[in-house]
Amino acid sequence: MYENIKKIKLEDRIIIELIGTDTKGFLQALVTNNLDLVSCNKSIYAALLSPQGKYIFDFFIFESPLNGLLSIDCEINRYQELLEKLNIYKLRNKIDFNINKNITIFSIYGSDYSKLILDLEMNNIEGYTKKVNNSILIIDPRNKNLGLRIYSNTDNSLKKLDQIPYGTASELDYNRIQLTVPNPAVDLEIEKSFLIENNFELINAIDFNKGCYIGQENTARQKYRGTTKKKLVPVRVIGQNISNGTKIFHDEKIIGTMRSSCKDIGLVTIRTDIYKEYKKSKFNIKVLNSEIEFL
Repeated sequence: MYENIKKIKLEDRIIIELIGTDTKGFLQALVTNNLDLVSCNKSIYAALLSPQGKYIFDFFIFESPLNGLLSIDCEINRYQELLEKLNIYKLRNKIDFNINKNITIFSIYGSDYSKLILDLEMNNIEGYTKKVNNSILIIDPRNKNLGLRIYSNTDNSLKKLDQIPYGTASELDYNRIQLTVPNPAVDLEIEKSFLIENNFELINAIDFNKGCYIGQENTARQKYRGTTKKKLVPVRVIGQNISNGTKIFHDEKIIGTMRSSCKDIGLVTIRTDIYKEYKKSKFNIKVLNSEIEFL
């Protein structure tokens, strides 16, 4: 029924539920995106920064149509760290946190996934959210071309999933890199990376009109004064794979760092002046036994 659509279970993610009064107000003062946008029909992607505006955590935020709780979809390897940070900021707020390990998270992707969206009677816009049976369906808030995220109490509560074959993590990665969407787990450095340098503005993770949040001042300064010195850009790798973290040299100077890659494409953190120079003269850069070509 559905050609060129695949699913993958996201076993590297977990759900934190917020229980208490004014949970939206609590997160609104902390994160980069606007909690006023969140409803049973709209979800967002956001980050939590240091006071200096440097990346610490990223996550999806949605209001569950199943139980009405504000929920965070975060990286499973770091959820304990995130809980510790949230508890520090909780202060006198009457809020508790529940780890919901009964939710299975799927990603649905592929060139024909829009057909599934039509069948499910969903609006194909970033963050659109809908309850179907015992599942929550969210068009990826970062970029709708990343596909659909499904949160389900059971593996088969959404029967249409049974018709979709399993894909691979590398296929999901290839699509993400093509769209120049960072995976912070591998593309950013904790308490070192800035969001503006890593396309977070382009993936709907920052609201510049919402008011104050932790790290807001430096983030706004980088946007409006254009003070960023680096940029995350897609490249084609010609030759052998280049490991994440490999330094990139030009004229015997470090000009960037290789980030995530898959097959013949990848993401590179590059100096903005070098990238502007490349746009004029279109030169390839040699990295070890390979070359990179900016896309």
